[in-house]
Amino acid sequence: MNISVIPTAQQAQGLDFSGKTAVVIDVLRATSVITTALANGAQCVVPVKTVEEAQSLFVASDAATTLRGGERNALKIDGFELDNSPLEYTKERVGGKTVILTTTNGTNAINNVKGADEVVLACFRNAAAVVDYLLRLLPCDSPTADHVGLSYHGSRNVVIVCSGTEGCFSMDDGLCAGMLIASLRQKTEVETDDFGGLLSWFYIQNKDDLRKTLSGCFHLKRLISMGFSNDVGFCLEANVASTVPVVSGKEVIGFQ
Repeated sequence: MNISVIPTAQQAQGLDFSGKTAVVIDVLRATSVITTALANGAQCVVPVKTVEEAQSLFVASDAATTLRGGERNALKIDGFELDNSPLEYTKERVGGKTVILTTTNGTNAINNVKGADEVVLACFRNAAAVVDYLLRLLPCDSPTADHVGLSYHGSRNVVIVCSGTEGCFSMDDGLCAGMLIASLRQKTEVETDDFGGLLSWFYIQNKDDLRKTLSGCFHLKRLISMGFSNDVGFCLEANVASTVPVVSGKEVIGFQ
């Protein structure tokens, strides 16, 4: 498996992802939100770039089965039903619903890689499940192929896209990317670019205490200062969700 890593959503814009599987990470908080929403029974999540696009889709949808969620400057968008807090996406709120989501970084990253053969969303919460999903891309003669299911939707050429924060690389996304690469290396042969190798090493050196490792992370500190400490704790829980969000057309659906 060949893996490269792109530091921000902006750097992914305009790149050719054809023939590749894209893995989008926005730990704090979009991919954690989408994973949680789908795990709690949302029918699908529709990620869009702008508030205006979200409003337009909502007006054309059934208001009884559709919710708007997201943030600007980390705060709830005026008139939307949901924030960008994964704690709001409970079974009671999102079960059976379509969620239209727009965020500052994560939904842009998702839309910037839509030319990929397959787009998968990852966070700490579903990292192990994403690793297992990516292993399904291995050919039938792989040593792992006899104990995992096979998927031919994507490519063994994997590009991990870290969403970043306001155009800058974010350490939380990078640590999660490193976790994916290090975990994959335990199960199959992996070649990666220099950035991916550095992030893998960074994770291995700091895997025992993610919260402490990220204590100096700009985005994490900002969210805590704004009162989102519970969100941060939730998003840093590793390998607790089995749902893998996968882009299908304009929607993101949950794969178990």
